[in-house]
Amino acid sequence: MELKEYPIKVNPFEAGVLLALIITAEQETKQRLQGVYEQLVAFKKEAEEEAGVKKEVISGGLLRITDKDGNVIVRTPLPYELEGN
Repeated sequence: MELKEYPIKVNPFEAGVLLALIITAEQETKQRLQGVYEQLVAFKKEAEEEAGVKKEVISGGLLRITDKDGNVIVRTPLPYELEGN
């Protein structure tokens, strides 16, 4: 039996919650939710592009995030941000 794939439909809050749950899940769960994870990362990247977000890795392996208004956040990168996504 072939499984059909369906895109997920979430609002930004739901996307953030789901992404955080998948990132912190056990490896087996991460593997089973890989398709959802990929869609959520794509959704996040699209939202960041629309907001004019720029990211750069700075000393100590931290991530500097700047939006089009000049707001800056420095934090530890999330796993997908280091995977070239």
